[in-house]
Amino acid sequence: MNRKPVLIAACLAGLSGMSSAQELPADDAARGYKAYTHHLCDTCHGTVGQGGERGAGPRIAPGVWPYPAFAQQVRKPRLVMIPYSEKTLPEQELVDMHAYLRTIKNPAAAKDVPLLKDF
Repeated sequence: MNRKPVLIAACLAGLSGMSSAQELPADDAARGYKAYTHHLCDTCHGTVGQGGERGAGPRIAPGVWPYPAFAQQVRKPRLVMIPYSEKTLPEQELVDMHAYLRTIKNPAAAKDVPLLKDF
């Protein structure tokens, strides 16, 4: 039996302090958008996670990381991002933010946008 996938999943779950995905509270993307803007995440990462101007923050959506890695980055960030403790950013709001970022899809190609077809 190959236990490597199970071990990797357990490690990822442990990164966020959760033992399994079932323990995550129910998420709400609308609340997540409110939390995302309330905590000023859009200042560095853009309104739809596209990344900030002049490298203020990296692109985080579409294609947001799996929740355990996302939570780890928010709680104990690499590089210059400030950490958000659970006291500052409750777990429910973090789960909701992740739900909001998951709703963001890739934009349409320019050739598929009627106003841009002639350019």
